[in-house]
Amino acid sequence: MRADIDKGSGNIILTGMPGSGKSTVGPLLAQKTGKCFADTDDILRDAVGRELGDIVRTEGHIGFLELQQQIITSMEFLDHVIATGGGVVKSDGLMQYFKQIGKVIFLDEDLSTLERRLAPGRRLARSDGQSFMAVYEERRPLYIKYADLIINCRGKTAEEIALEIMDDE
Repeated sequence: MRADIDKGSGNIILTGMPGSGKSTVGPLLAQKTGKCFADTDDILRDAVGRELGDIVRTEGHIGFLELQQQIITSMEFLDHVIATGGGVVKSDGLMQYFKQIGKVIFLDEDLSTLERRLAPGRRLARSDGQSFMAVYEERRPLYIKYADLIINCRGKTAEEIALEIMDDE
């Protein structure tokens, strides 16, 4: 591994759209690197004691993002692989926090694959009536903006993606 893996505290932060593989690649990468694994959706769900969809319904899109930033930035991560919720990229404060504590990696997957993987009825942190394609088009430039590394995931297995990330490290 190259020395830049130690940027921050040795954390690897996975970003990308829902369905891009963060929650699949993350645990595999953590196991292969000997790091701990954390999923920001699980952290938020546990901290609030409610499902994410319920939080979005009651707090609204903006309230959800603010709550997420407050909870995640109050935590300390040391030597973790962190799978982020797809909407974290909408919070500049949260993305700056992630860039301070580790290497941000964007798992870039094509729109048709993402749509196919997305569970029917899954609620995303988005404006009312906003289509999945509109969310993708809005977020993709932000994922690129904040990424220290972009992984093209098209046609690759979780194992291949994890190994590619490790090769870059």
